This record gives sequence, structure tokens and C-alpha cells, in this order.
Amino acid sequence: MTHLRRRGQHFPYIERDTSWMYFNRRILMEAMREDLPLLECFNYLGIYSNNLDEFFRVRVASLRRVVDATTEATEPERRKARETLRSILRLNQEYSEIFEETLEALMRRLAEEHIHFVNEQELSPAQAEEVLDFFIRKINGTTSPIFINSPTFSPERHLRETLYLAVVLWHEATEPEEKHEIALLEVPTKALGRFFRLKDQGGESYLMFLDDVLRYCLPYIFVGTNYARYEAYAFKFTKDAEFEIEQDLRTSVIEKVSRGVKRRKRGETVRVVFDAAMPPDVLKRLSDMAELNFRDTRVGGGRYHNMRDLMTLPDFGRRELRFAPQPPLRPSARCYRESLIERILQRDLCIHLPYQSFDYILRLLQEAAINPLVTEIRISLYRVAHNSKVIRALTAAALNGKRVTAVIELLARFDEESNIGWSKKMQDSGINVVFGHEKLKIHSKLIYIATKQGNISCIASGNLHEGTAELYTDLMLMTAHEGICADVARVFDFIERPFLTTKFKELLVAPNELRGKLYQLINREIRLERSGRKGLIRLKLNHIVDERMVQKLYEACQAGVQVELCLRGNCSLVPEVPGYSEGLYINAIISRYLEHTRIYIFGNDGAPRYFVGSTDWMPRNLDKRVEVMTPVYDPDIQRELDLIVEAGLADTSQGYYTREGVVHARREELPPGTEPYNSQQVLYQYYSDRQAKEHE
Repeated sequence: MTHLRRRGQHFPYIERDTSWMYFNRRILMEAMREDLPLLECFNYLGIYSNNLDEFFRVRVASLRRVVDATTEATEPERRKARETLRSILRLNQEYSEIFEETLEALMRRLAEEHIHFVNEQELSPAQAEEVLDFFIRKINGTTSPIFINSPTFSPERHLRETLYLAVVLWHEATEPEEKHEIALLEVPTKALGRFFRLKDQGGESYLMFLDDVLRYCLPYIFVGTNYARYEAYAFKFTKDAEFEIEQDLRTSVIEKVSRGVKRRKRGETVRVVFDAAMPPDVLKRLSDMAELNFRDTRVGGGRYHNMRDLMTLPDFGRRELRFAPQPPLRPSARCYRESLIERILQRDLCIHLPYQSFDYILRLLQEAAINPLVTEIRISLYRVAHNSKVIRALTAAALNGKRVTAVIELLARFDEESNIGWSKKMQDSGINVVFGHEKLKIHSKLIYIATKQGNISCIASGNLHEGTAELYTDLMLMTAHEGICADVARVFDFIERPFLTTKFKELLVAPNELRGKLYQLINREIRLERSGRKGLIRLKLNHIVDERMVQKLYEACQAGVQVELCLRGNCSLVPEVPGYSEGLYINAIISRYLEHTRIYIFGNDGAPRYFVGSTDWMPRNLDKRVEVMTPVYDPDIQRELDLIVEAGLADTSQGYYTREGVVHARREELPPGTEPYNSQQVLYQYYSDRQAKEHE
């Protein structure tokens, strides 16, 4: 924890990237739990690894650029970046050791369940025949060695961000160690998956990492080369994933982003993870090849790396080793026979994913595509599914003569190529495709449907993506409120013409005035508390790291306002610091669904004001993106928002908090015999019971 100084005041602040490390630590702690289904623990390890990859590609790479800058960053910024990097690398080393210990423990538990990982040296004769057959049928031709001393080999051009084996070779079994040659062999996980399942024997199941399959097959892969001895060590490079948009007025935005994506593939290496048993001279060759400097990260670990693949671990038909099925609740058959547009025109509707099905959203778009009363559809798309039913509905609407406008965010990180492809397909279908300004990312999730009987707007916290709709908790408000709909139309106008001055009556919109409106809401709670009435702020967000918002919440705490935060990721506030945050309560939830809803509740002297929307409290969201928060006026939906936030704050099964750099699980502090409270299970039961009553 550091103390920031702003406007002459010091206040406690956890730096954003250090806080992110604590977030990923919480995921690692879920993997260590013995009360969760075993394969779900492996899944959490995979999520931890995948998160870490992206974190190094984006955040660590950005910090390195600040440290290396000579003119663009001031010395205080460079000093802060160096301190943050040191903190990250220290925590990464500590957590990496815990990760390896956890993986070993989970593999032992898996063996107790009669599922065994075997390596190339543990195969029975029958299993060896299976592996050879797999090589002949599947592996042969999917990967080929590249010798690093080849005059045409270029690491920048030929090495991808994937798993490799560094194969050390000797022509004679007794040849001196230093006489070896080195070849790189890509592990073809994209084509074959990471795991090869062997035949069951005597009630026992067996599994191999594809890396070990390749190790066994090295004599067949290097056939004709006369090598007598082989050793293979896994490694993976992580590259800088950020890119700058070219400032060329003659080039279209699509061309600029396409070029940037191509440059990303040649980004500088910022990390190498490797088998700690790798000979030092081989590691040095790899590090030199990747041009790693002293600030880059070298993480030695066990034999296996790129552990994001644990998310695809087969279940062997053992359903009890996974979470019990919890399918999204679909609308009743009667609902499918009724017009959803007419229903929303009469009363607001709120959909809570993934408890409730994404079908509600698809139904609305599909009906809008064919309903003769609908004249126009406008939609903002940040990420879309691979085979998107959303885009199918929009295409049908355009072909049916509706005016359809789709705002596509080309700079949705790692989805740039996908979004470029979709934009071209939509243009070919007659959809008017609008790209956000390259300096102003469009992060709001909006739908606007104009009808001859009134207009409808949808404001969501998450992407219109069928895949994430089954994994992320998100809210979508569907409303015909005239003021909200008029403002949503203005947001779309603003996106198309971002330099026009635009005022909003109902919505809180960034970058226009959202920050100022939030200050006003917080200040009102402070004034209420100071006047002897009760101030209350309840927030359910992903991240709070913006320094000014952090300071503002501390100001509210110091005034006595009850501040309660239900978070998932980064949080720069520190609870229970004397003089700053006595009474501040923070609960960070890691659970089977990724918490993504954003709800904002302000007490307002007993007449609470409720908002939902797309924005977290980070500088980029408040100042450099198009974000939207909408008021919620329907009393029933307000009560539902209260329930969601209260459940999250009360969660002792999946809740965590951080104090003095240590992550604590609330379940570990419960009195003996107390049953932990799981907010996601409570909410699923609530929606199940409510639907059952509706079907009666």
C-alpha cells in the first residue's frame, strides 16, 4: 500500500497493477479449495494462467515502455513504473511457486479419483503402441523442428506466442554436454488439443500432456538425422500485445487496425516461462534469441507450461467432478407466443445473465427484424460470438427494409480481427456500419429500436455475446422510458459525430459528464451525513482504481457515509484505515460465474437512486471511452438490484478482502458450524422460484 498525494492531501492507495495481482491470487485460492469439485479447481488454475498471460502482454508491457521512455514520460512516472514492476515480479514469483504446488496437489487428488497423468517414461507397452499410433494418425506433419542455428531462422518472424519444446540433441550418447544442437518444436495444441487420453485399464483412466507425447515421439520426428540422445524442455514467450494506431489521414481506420494487429505478432518479448530443469546455456540461448533484458521476466517452473489449457481438461464422464448443471432460465412457451416489444412498451424489463437466458435479447432483435411497426435498429457491438445470432438478426432486419446501424469497436483488444471481419459482412448485407473514433473507444452496450408506437432502449453492463452470456453475470435494462430512449438516440448521434456538443437529460455518459455527475451523487450523500441524516453508497463494479474517485469515496467515509463495495477485480481502496476508511466494507467475489454486473445505488435520504451501466471507475472508462449509466425507475427492478447487491455483500462462501498485501477468504473466518453464504446460488434459486410462480 502506498500513500498518494492529491490537492495537498495524502490518502492510502493500492496501485492498479498490484491490486490486479491480488485479484489473480484470489483465483489461485479458489483452485486450492478442497470443497469444490476437483475439475473446477483445475479450471481455476487455467483461468489464473490465462489471466497472467494477458496481464503480461498488456499491463507489464505498458509499464516497460514507460520505464524505457526517454521523453514521453516524466521521471516520477518512470520511478512509479519501476516500483510497480518490482512489486509485480515479486508477487509473480511468490504466486508461481504456489501455482506449482497447487498443480501437484491437484494431480495427486486426481489420481485418488482413478485418473492418472502419465509421462513418456511411464508408459506400459500397450500405451506406447497407442501413442505411436496417435503420432502416425494425427501428429505426423502437424509440427516440424526448426534449428535455431539455421541462417534463415528469425525468432521475430517465426516464433509465435504458443508452447514450444526446446529439443537438445546429441549425435552420440556420450557426446560432451556442450556439443549439443538445439531445435524448437511447436506443440500443436491448436490442431490437436493439449491432452491425449489413453485407453482405460482396470477401472483406471490415463491422460498425457501433448508435450509428453512429443517427447516420446522425438526419434520418429527426427528420423534420418542420426541423433542418439534427446532432451526436451517446455518454454513459452509472452509478447507485447499493445500497438499504436498510425497517424495517417490517407489510411482508413480498418487498415490502421489491421496493420497494428500484424505488428502485435512481432511485438517485443516481455516474459519467458520455462522448465526450471532446462540447462542454463539453453536458457541463455533462448533469452538472447528473444532479446530479453534485465527487466524482462524469466519464470522457471515445472515441466508443464501454458496451463490455460487446463480449462479444457476432459471430464472422463465424471460429472460429479464438475459443478452441478445450472442452465440459464429460458422464457416460458407462453412468452414466446407474445410480443416482447409490446411487453416492454408497457413496462420495463430487466434481464440478469446468466441466470436468465440470452434468448430474451435474441427474441427482441429477431422480433424487431420482422415486426412491421419497427422502422429502425441501432446497436453498439464491442465483442460478438463466433457464429453470432445477434448479427444474423440484424442482417435479417436490413434485408427486411429496416434502417440498421451497427457501431463496431475495432479496438476491442484481441477481437480486432474478428470485428473487422464482421463489419465487412454487415456492410455487404446493407447494414450501416459505424466505427468509433480511434481516440475514443466505444465501450457502452446499447440497443435502440424505433417503432411507430414508441421507442425501446436497452442498456447493458456486458457484451451482446452469446458465449459470455453463459459465463458472465450481466444486466440488461429494456425500457420504453421516453427520456432514456431520447438520450440513447443522442448517444448514437454523438458516436457518429463525436465533436458535437451533446447534453443528456437522463443518462450519465462518459466522456461528456459522467465523472461530474458521479461527484454530485457522492457529494449529496456527504451533505446528508453531515446534516445528521444517513448517507449511503453501494456499488457493485469490476474495478475501482481512478485516483480522484478513490479520494472521493474516502471523503465520503470520513464524513461517516456508509460505503459498501462489491467488486471482482482491481480495487485501490483500503478498508479500515484509521482516519480514512473506518466502516468501509469491501467484498470481492470469485465464483463459478465471472462477476460483471455494474450497479450503482445512492441512498438519497431514503429515496434511493439506482443506476446500471457499462462503466467501471477507472480513468480510461470515465475520461477516454463512451460509457453509459442509466437510471432505473421501476420499483420491482429496484428491489431486484437491492437483492443482487446485498447478496454480493453478504457472500461468505466466495467473498475475499485484502489487508496489508494479504488476501483473506471470508469463509475461513466464519464461526465453527456456520454455513457459508453463496450469493450466486442464492440468486439462481431466486430466479428459479420467480419463474416457477410466473408459470403457475
